[in-house]
Amino acid sequence: MDMHTTGQVARATGLSEKAVRLYVDRGLLTARRDTDGGPRLFDDGQVARARQVRLLREVDLSLAEVEEVLGAPDAVAAFDTVWGARRSSVPGSLAAGEYVRSVLAGAPRLDVEVRRRAVAERLVLGTARRATLAELPRVLPEATAAVFDVLRTADVPLAGHPYVEYHERATEEFAARVTVQVPVVDAVRPPQGFVLTTDGPHDEAYVALTAAEADDQARLVLVHDHLSSGHALTDGAPAGDNREIYLPTWAAGGPGPVLEVAVPVA
Repeated sequence: MDMHTTGQVARATGLSEKAVRLYVDRGLLTARRDTDGGPRLFDDGQVARARQVRLLREVDLSLAEVEEVLGAPDAVAAFDTVWGARRSSVPGSLAAGEYVRSVLAGAPRLDVEVRRRAVAERLVLGTARRATLAELPRVLPEATAAVFDVLRTADVPLAGHPYVEYHERATEEFAARVTVQVPVVDAVRPPQGFVLTTDGPHDEAYVALTAAEADDQARLVLVHDHLSSGHALTDGAPAGDNREIYLPTWAAGGPGPVLEVAVPVA
């Protein structure tokens, strides 16, 4: 059985490492140490449980209520009892509640079309940032504009759509690491604060969203979870950080898809 460190659990589930440690201290998660003072180690079941804790928290359940639901003989029935009293007060509650319920029942489902494609090896120019959930709408355009400025100065054209890699899950309190990446035709000497890397060949699972769907933060969260957890994949497993790919229609708000949420697949 694979074992995972606190950091690996955090990256796999979209939690901060601080949150993972808190949930261990509260008894919501169980970890072991192989040596005195060694790192906490979590098995695959605890990674799945950590994702459930995050989803329950995202629909506004308190930690006490999360303990009640996950500690019940029938987690679905316990969730129905707690959720029924507040579903009308949580934005995007119907879709979010139904998705969380399906995860607890062991049959995750979300009403989206998941597509697959092959992505060829390419050069990408990127710049990393940290941002809370509230800061992302300001930080991402600023970082994207900075990358485009470098390309204009070097007279190097784009070779694909710009995208953002989410290495961690941003919250209102936690500033997550994100990287804005732009595929480029030729190598460019990156100035300080920028990195030129190779995005290796891979398969990619993705969901295309319209402007209205992309603006629905609650739905966006569900799509990210559906892909990163592997629930949406009929074969293979997630093999990298989630991405948001910005299509040419993004600035105009459509028509049609303006954004794709994607994950590399092994």
